[in-house]
Amino acid sequence: MDNSFISDMSIFNNDISFLIKLRAKPQILEIVKKKHLDEISDEISIQDKKNDLLIWNAMYTREIVENGILTRYLHPIYNKFYTLIPTLNTIDDLQTIEIQMIDTYINLLINDVEVKDNFVINRILKHLHLNIESQISIKKLSGELNLSEGYISDCFKKHMGMTIMKYAKKIRIDRAKVLLVTTTSSILEIGLTLGFHDQSHFHKVFKSFTGVSPSEYRNNNFG
Repeated sequence: MDNSFISDMSIFNNDISFLIKLRAKPQILEIVKKKHLDEISDEISIQDKKNDLLIWNAMYTREIVENGILTRYLHPIYNKFYTLIPTLNTIDDLQTIEIQMIDTYINLLINDVEVKDNFVINRILKHLHLNIESQISIKKLSGELNLSEGYISDCFKKHMGMTIMKYAKKIRIDRAKVLLVTTTSSILEIGLTLGFHDQSHFHKVFKSFTGVSPSEYRNNNFG
């Protein structure tokens, strides 16, 4: 047995700290599982493993706080692991709790991002539906949300599967389909009401979404 075991804090500082910022849980788990194999091979002592986990618990807490999670959410988690680690008496149990520690801390970050993303998506959707008859400006939208154009564009596409502008066109076409079969307004009037430049523009966008022209859609579905 090698009695010169050195704390693996360097692994945390050099690799995992960066991966935490990326919320890259699979990559973190891969590093830690490899470390577990090395610990078994090196016959790490139970006390050394406990000491390192106590250090990692503190370092995870620090990193999570630096990435935007409020400390009041972390205290119960930190205390749980701080209390549990000294009670474990096998390497297998200690390594198992290390995996649980990663799951708990990184999921907290991931869920926080999802909550923020959902808030942003809901704000964007509300804006698009309330302004369905107006020209949509991503620049104006980003100003209202106080977020960058790149962030709201990427966030929306990630969760909705299409760009903001394509979604804006989609809901206009959905509204146009209703107006075409429930009103006698002309195709030009409907197109202009929904913010299209002219009848040709309306025709082109409508057909790209439905496969038929506005007049064909009306003839096939009216009455």
